[in-house]
Amino acid sequence: MKEKVLSYIKDVLEVPRDEYGGMSACPFAKKERESNQIYIDTLSETNDFIVCMHKFIESNKNSAVFIQSGELGERNTKKYQKFLNNILKALDKNEWKALCINPDDDLEVDGFNARSLAPCFLVLINNKKDIKKAHDTILKTKYYDKMSKKYKKYLGVK
Repeated sequence: MKEKVLSYIKDVLEVPRDEYGGMSACPFAKKERESNQIYIDTLSETNDFIVCMHKFIESNKNSAVFIQSGELGERNTKKYQKFLNNILKALDKNEWKALCINPDDDLEVDGFNARSLAPCFLVLINNKKDIKKAHDTILKTKYYDKMSKKYKKYLGVK
């Protein structure tokens, strides 16, 4: 599954698209992948979120992707993401933010749904300062121009 995730990052998230103003769905993924700064692990009963977080932090990599087996309906994606972020706060790991990619999410940009192409449910972990810096950079581009109000609200873009 790790190879499928890497393929998804490379072949879907890194590809420049008109829907994102000529940028890729995840404009910063390529740099992270090419510099081997993405920690990838699989969530399971014995390798739960807390264990994966500790292993990720010990890896000294910049970001993480946790592969989660099983399905989670679209209406529960945001709730689960909030739950994971509350765990991070409780663990005093508040510098990190979890973002969930659910292939069942109906979130598209001008007809293109990058999330639906994910090989499985994914939990992305990034540093909040890096997210803020990336967000501020992207706001100065045409990245959000074709994005629906629903999707912008989902992402917290004003």
